[in-house]
Amino acid sequence: MTSSNRDTKEHDLVAHVCVDYEIDGVPNGAEPKSLVESIFSDSGASFFDHQLPVVASFEDPAVAVEASIVGQWRVQREINDPHRKLRIGVHLGDLGEAIVVMKCANGNQIVFSGTVDLATNGTLDARPMGVLQLATGPTQLWLSTDSRPDIDGRPLRIPT
Repeated sequence: MTSSNRDTKEHDLVAHVCVDYEIDGVPNGAEPKSLVESIFSDSGASFFDHQLPVVASFEDPAVAVEASIVGQWRVQREINDPHRKLRIGVHLGDLGEAIVVMKCANGNQIVFSGTVDLATNGTLDARPMGVLQLATGPTQLWLSTDSRPDIDGRPLRIPT
């Protein structure tokens, strides 16, 4: 699947996951793109040709977040490059807005938007960040605090 600069209704109903790297120094580990794509593919992702290392879509936002958690966890443990850390953003809706959400993440962080929180009934383990103004309106950003790679069910959010 490839993307264009046009927004289409077909893409408005999928969870987009955007992955970039925070580089600090010279990366000394393997390029994580193929590992992340393999994990996402195993979870049913479709991919977009894009300048970012990985841009994928999932029909189910909960699956998108879980694949992101597994991807980040495995990259940290299998590649373990302290100079290249994943930044992941998940958004249910427009790809351009998903990229904006991803840019709010620092290295080794997964940030998802209020659209994902709403679609998953607030059951993802996360901490509130700030409110981000998108073209479609404001959205609460959430920092995923779930780092377990073998999630059988969605943990309840710990009150903050």
